[in-house]
Amino acid sequence: MTLAALAHEVVPDWRSDPDFVVFGGLASKTDHLPIGPARKNWSAEALARADAEVEAIAAVSRAQVREACEHVIARFSPGAQAVTLYRPVGPKELQLIEASEWRQFPPRLPDQPIFYPVTNEAYAVQIARDWNVKENGAGFVTRFRVNAYYLSRYRVQQVGAAIHTEYWIPAEDLAEFNQSIVGLIEVIAEFR
Repeated sequence: MTLAALAHEVVPDWRSDPDFVVFGGLASKTDHLPIGPARKNWSAEALARADAEVEAIAAVSRAQVREACEHVIARFSPGAQAVTLYRPVGPKELQLIEASEWRQFPPRLPDQPIFYPVTNEAYAVQIARDWNVKENGAGFVTRFRVNAYYLSRYRVQQVGAAIHTEYWIPAEDLAEFNQSIVGLIEVIAEFR
């Protein structure tokens, strides 16, 4: 079974996954070429042309495929790597995080169906400084790491400019998300 064929089993939509789209594109470029037992039904001349085409495709695609393979190994090897995320929080949420000994985020409130960790510090600072301070009198930026294998089930969502990227974790998944945090949650910035 090829990586392109496995994509449907491991990612929500292979067409928007930056790694599996590479494998899908490569499969599309080569699906007319003989592999395995089918080769015995081709003439030597046709096989030579097909092999030359495979080599040409491989030469163009090798670096991109290697990089995608390395990403897939990092993403889908249990515990192999962790992804650094950020979460801007107000004072109340920070107290609850501290009460957990910096190990988990508190359950969402009934009117909060989604947990939104963000992918970069600049975006987290923007929210903590510009929104949390106005709403709560203070804003804090937390940084934490999540098991990459677990996180790969969710897609990054861009919700504004290029830096406005975040994950949308359903509230009912937050307990499992918390179990996938590697190490402790730390406060890296404070705004008042």
